[in-house]
Amino acid sequence: MIWVSWRQHRSQAIGCLALLAALAVYAILVGSSMRTAFGNDALTGCLARSQGTGCPNAVTAFMNEFGSEVNIAFWSVTLIVPGLIGVLVGAPLIARELEYGTWRLAWSQTVPRVRWLTVKLALVTGGLIVLGAAITAVITWYRAPMDQLTGHLQHNIYDFEGLVPTAYILCAFGFAVLAGLLIRRSIPAMIAAFIPWLAIRLVVEFVFRPHFMTPLTVQVNCPPTNACSTGISSVPQATGHIGDWVLGMNRNGFIYQPADRFWPFQFIEAGIFVALTAAALGATIWLLHRRAAWTA
Repeated sequence: MIWVSWRQHRSQAIGCLALLAALAVYAILVGSSMRTAFGNDALTGCLARSQGTGCPNAVTAFMNEFGSEVNIAFWSVTLIVPGLIGVLVGAPLIARELEYGTWRLAWSQTVPRVRWLTVKLALVTGGLIVLGAAITAVITWYRAPMDQLTGHLQHNIYDFEGLVPTAYILCAFGFAVLAGLLIRRSIPAMIAAFIPWLAIRLVVEFVFRPHFMTPLTVQVNCPPTNACSTGISSVPQATGHIGDWVLGMNRNGFIYQPADRFWPFQFIEAGIFVALTAAALGATIWLLHRRAAWTA
């Protein structure tokens, strides 16, 4: 059973390894130059002494050289990569058997169909967890110098570090496996799984994430000649602390999430997507067990 699963999914495994290798090469090339520039500009000591306010020229030069490339252009495109990985791996898992009729052979052996599916899900899910952890480790290493300036809570940063990248992959995978059982065609199942995954992903990020925990408020008097800045490249944020996530303003001051809430936020958001994954895969197993008509 394990050998058969490997034979069926080895091309996907090789593709994922190739993606990881390409990402690692990119991270080494750009990350090494980023580390060199960070050390040459002596930003570490400046950040420790003054949160970056004592070396604005060095901070600006570093952000101009690496900020837009790291935070906007490349990473904005790769936000959909976890979803693509999940649907490309998950949709064919059952849909391919139904599409080509090979389920008659696969499910007529001594292994019951539910056990067949459970073993495949366990193996593939384990592989995706390893892949997600490896991608996260590479990106975290790569982004380490920039994270010292921006923190981890900002958009396009938070989404590639911690627990959530793996949770995104698993959620898209779970949706795709269920869609493959219901639709019985791999490519339509990929589309049907990716669209709700992306919709949920955006809703969680822009609607729920800012309120995972009650935001704090701080009163800041901005100099008239230098307005308090809150953008992704602002060092420090208007709150005066690197890594704070400024959500907006009210009459009492700036509303923000402090930088030290990164891991609680990660656990909350990853929990949401893991729960969705469990629901989708649980529904798939139940349907395959209860409804023989799905394979009629």
